[in-house]
Amino acid sequence: MSKKALNISFIIILFAIVLISALSGCRLFYETGPDQIILHRVKITRVIDGDTAYVRFADGSEEKVRFIGVDAPEINHPTLGKEEFGPEAEVYTRTRIEGKTIWLEYDRGERDQYDRLLAYLWLEIPEEISDQEIRAKMFNAQLLIEGYAVQVIFEPNVKYVNYFSAYEAEARENNKGLWGLEE
Repeated sequence: MSKKALNISFIIILFAIVLISALSGCRLFYETGPDQIILHRVKITRVIDGDTAYVRFADGSEEKVRFIGVDAPEINHPTLGKEEFGPEAEVYTRTRIEGKTIWLEYDRGERDQYDRLLAYLWLEIPEEISDQEIRAKMFNAQLLIEGYAVQVIFEPNVKYVNYFSAYEAEARENNKGLWGLEE
């Protein structure tokens, strides 16, 4: 086989791999963090509320992402309407992450019953998985620490459940955010 034919074959094979990956929903653009966690680099394109946003992947596709382990008060729920502290949680999320590049980490269940992608949002790639790194770099944790959300547990996505329990208790003890509201 000639060198030119080999180059053409290589290009065709590479194109086929990329095409098959794209059509199967596979994302080729990721980084490996500590403990071999896979982090997908995305840009937050639009914040929906305190715990949901749209992201754009490197391949140009967009997805609605629900933040794992947290539940912020609603701002426009079909039956609940606008809950107390919902607008504040939405503004906090918007000012912290909208338009920013972040990294998504998935847990065991990738989607919820509404077909939203489920993820932990890392503001920076962590150097290790520790309390200090999670507090400083994971947005889900910061929502709990600052009292903009409560912890919610949906099996099988429980990787950081013990950390999140401690962060919610800390916010409650310090009357942070929604925990400081009058009864």
